[in-house]
Amino acid sequence: MGDTAVDGVEVKATLVGSELDRAVTALDLDRDEAEQHRVWFFDTIDPDSGDLRLLSAGVILRLRRKKNKKWTSTLKLRPAEADRLVGDFHAEADRFDAYKVEYDWAIEPVLAASMDTDVDDATIDALLARPDVIPTLYTDDQRRLLTEVGAPPSDPFLDLRCAGPVRAHRWDDVDTGALGDVRAELWEYDGGGAFLELSLNAADYDQARQQRTQLLADLKRHQLAPDPEAGSKTATVLYDLLPTRPTRPT
Repeated sequence: MGDTAVDGVEVKATLVGSELDRAVTALDLDRDEAEQHRVWFFDTIDPDSGDLRLLSAGVILRLRRKKNKKWTSTLKLRPAEADRLVGDFHAEADRFDAYKVEYDWAIEPVLAASMDTDVDDATIDALLARPDVIPTLYTDDQRRLLTEVGAPPSDPFLDLRCAGPVRAHRWDDVDTGALGDVRAELWEYDGGGAFLELSLNAADYDQARQQRTQLLADLKRHQLAPDPEAGSKTATVLYDLLPTRPTRPT
């Protein structure tokens, strides 16, 4: 993974279909004991190419409502370009409280840079009345990340659509076996879409490689096999849920 400075590596394994159903049973995942979140994404489909306008440029816009009713917006660049992670956006710059650079490792390690910010209720109330308020979910610092580190399309916040809600059930202490506790998040949405993501954080590549090997071994002992196309899940959600006109989270 080169010499790029990062804050860590997030190891992931995603299960879908019958593997998901068997994992819920094998890992004893009780929905009543999970934290309940709601997740929305924002993007638009290019009418000429049929591509997701932001995601195809490596940009992910997300809004999450946590169990404590707090709203958090996330702007993520994935993949991020290592040679643009400089100055304020270097992993070790410690310039922003909710900024991180890490490798997302599902099938292959992918460099990502993301920034979160809390969103107040007044902004959400405005969004409920006017979907064109979506851009105000993202701060000046998040926009700097987008333009100084990313390569967004022109007018990236133009005519955004809202994909969601995704119902997210989260467990932070799932015992998969020899590895110990991992996080699990089950995403479900209308139309039958569902997937289960198991994840854990490592400090560096060597630790991540060891943990990933152990996680896959633990799953194999449970006769569970991760989805070999896990990297497409954000795109799947967006294509499944993006409407043809602007909408708002509710």
